[in-house]
Amino acid sequence: MIDKPLQELYKEKINTQWTEEQASKIFIDYYENLSLENNWKNLNEIYYKVLENKIPSLSKVRLFDILWWSFLKAKKLKDEKNINWSSIKWKV
Repeated sequence: MIDKPLQELYKEKINTQWTEEQASKIFIDYYENLSLENNWKNLNEIYYKVLENKIPSLSKVRLFDILWWSFLKAKKLKDEKNINWSSIKWKV
């Protein structure tokens, strides 16, 4: 199942003709996006950092899904509440 926010972004930005009855199309595009060289490279880097830090094992597909969900959630909060994510400082 692909989350509603991702479906909405997909319909708005990628395929304006898409409907929920065409579920296979969004799945195919989602996983083709996953396999793009830069996306796959970055996902591998994150995946191995997760393993290094002994976080319970996640599949790369699940990790990609979590990253998409996080991106969409951050975008929604930025749009609705004007949150400036670049102002957040990380303790390193």
